Amino acid sequence: MTVADFDVGSGMGCRKVREPEGLTSFKDLPVIDLSDIDSPDEQKRRALASKIYDACTQVGFFYIKNHGISKDSVASIKSEAQRFFKDLSSEQKMKFSREKNQFHLGYDPYRGVRNGGKKPHPYESMMFGREVKFDKEYRDVVDPKDDAHNQWPEDDELPGFKSSVGSYYEQMTSLSRKLVGIFAQSLELDKTFFDDKMSKPGSLLSLNYYAAQSEGKQASIHAHTDHELFTILLQSDGIKALEVVNGEGVWVPAKPIEDTFVVNIGDALSIWTNNVFLSTLHRATNTSGAERYSIPFFFGVDYDCVMHTLPSCVSETRPMIYKPVTQAEHYLSKMNTAYGASSLVAA
Repeated sequence: MTVADFDVGSGMGCRKVREPEGLTSFKDLPVIDLSDIDSPDEQKRRALASKIYDACTQVGFFYIKNHGISKDSVASIKSEAQRFFKDLSSEQKMKFSREKNQFHLGYDPYRGVRNGGKKPHPYESMMFGREVKFDKEYRDVVDPKDDAHNQWPEDDELPGFKSSVGSYYEQMTSLSRKLVGIFAQSLELDKTFFDDKMSKPGSLLSLNYYAAQSEGKQASIHAHTDHELFTILLQSDGIKALEVVNGEGVWVPAKPIEDTFVVNIGDALSIWTNNVFLSTLHRATNTSGAERYSIPFFFGVDYDCVMHTLPSCVSETRPMIYKPVTQAEHYLSKMNTAYGASSLVAA
């Protein structure tokens, strides 16, 4: 399929997105109020989409407030992360090793130095993929045969853990679909453009734990970009760690702000938009000496969806950069580079 053949829907292929400025010398991340994301007023939704467009094309990162996720839900997922990392022994956690899973789902322990060819991993993490039972929009219409092969603690190990984490996963999925709709509008597409590409979204939830470091040491993640359409990040209260590079090469801190999440554009959305939306380099450096949790939710299109660059994002001054690729090919390529290819044979 060529760009000319790609059907972007009635009335959606002829409009060009306005030429973006590119990465700017921002000093702070914008804070965007999502109160109007479900507004029946088209003008209010368009005003919100315009703010989203500016943030995605000039920074690649922004905070969201009035996002609809309750304080109780946030407190609950933080509590579950703490229970997993603190209440289970190392032996119990290693039963869920990511190395047992073809798609890198499961537990990854702290590794301070390169060990046996493995890259250092300066924190503990536990990653889960999508299960249709945690998707209220599609649980009655999508076959669970395509569910992620998650590794869950038994209920006698961590009572209520799976249901609580699943509830948060469901809420993040619903919020993500709303964000995709407003992203589409910001690109001069119908807000439903991505709907038929998200019945089995390639989404991931990671619980991350950084142990307290002794004086003079720090836990950090080197500069990187994320792989999916975008990430919704819940940060640890009061602990500065996340930093985002600006157009001058300066690392700008993204300090935690109460009742907000941080959203950043991932590589997949850069593919769709021909780098109009920026997948910006970022890193995490914890110099506080205190332990830290972070809980990112990564959201992508269906794994079998072929990602084509939008024709409206291609021009004489912005020639096409990316070849079509499925979300699964893109994800596994990125993850196998980051973690090493799994020794498991695909089912």
